[in-house]
Amino acid sequence: MRNQLSIVCRVLVMGFFCGALVSCADDAPKPKLPSAFPVKAATNAETVSAPTAAATTAISSANSNAIAATKPAAIPSVDPLTSSATSNPSLIELPSITLPKPAAIPSVDPLTSSATSNPSLIELPSITLPKPAAWMWVKPSMQFRTLQYQVCAQASGKGAPCADLIVSVFKLGDGGSVDANIERWKNQFQNTDGSPAQPTRSQRVVAGVSVTRVDVKGAWKGMGMSQAQNNSEQLAAVIELPKETIYIRVVGPESIVEGARKDFEAMVDGLAPRTPLAK
Repeated sequence: MRNQLSIVCRVLVMGFFCGALVSCADDAPKPKLPSAFPVKAATNAETVSAPTAAATTAISSANSNAIAATKPAAIPSVDPLTSSATSNPSLIELPSITLPKPAAIPSVDPLTSSATSNPSLIELPSITLPKPAAWMWVKPSMQFRTLQYQVCAQASGKGAPCADLIVSVFKLGDGGSVDANIERWKNQFQNTDGSPAQPTRSQRVVAGVSVTRVDVKGAWKGMGMSQAQNNSEQLAAVIELPKETIYIRVVGPESIVEGARKDFEAMVDGLAPRTPLAK
């Protein structure tokens, strides 16, 4: 019995001592362990120290200076052997050859009438025709007009209405057929009742060349005109050459066109080919 009480007392004493040790361990301050990763990650700029940033700036500046030192002052935009705005104006210069440059390049065919040509002739590369000097050359006002002249009444003053003499040259196969063009002219003229005017048509040979004459009268509404012009007339001649067709017509107020009829007929009768026609 005494031995059993002794064992119990030893167990109680050892339990008390162990509890006291655990309590002391809990009350002791615990060391703060370092975090594995910072709460806020530093940016690249924040992690670079001042001396390192200064060194980087110095290296960048040195590189820029080196690049600037090796860059040429100017790079020519064109080959120096090719003509430019400051080159010799009398030469066309290329790296491989040079060519003499003409003083002036004509803007129109020299065989075609211009403002400075003989005022008594209509000149084309293939033919010439006589005309009154009073029929004044003007710049063609529309496409497909090779030449254009103003035909005015002799007594007309400044600003008075005039007729137009129009010359159109088409290479063979261009510009439509003769019949198609005459039909188009017919549809541009109307009688007083609104019906299409009927043209008068004839054909003859002049200087070995086939010429078709067409006359038409009425209210005229040509290409690009907003409204018809009453009491108008057109005299036309279609000259058919081996390689081209030439359309010549004077169109405008009937009184002016009728006044020019005699000169128009003389112009067509005076047709002269520049070279012999091919047989």
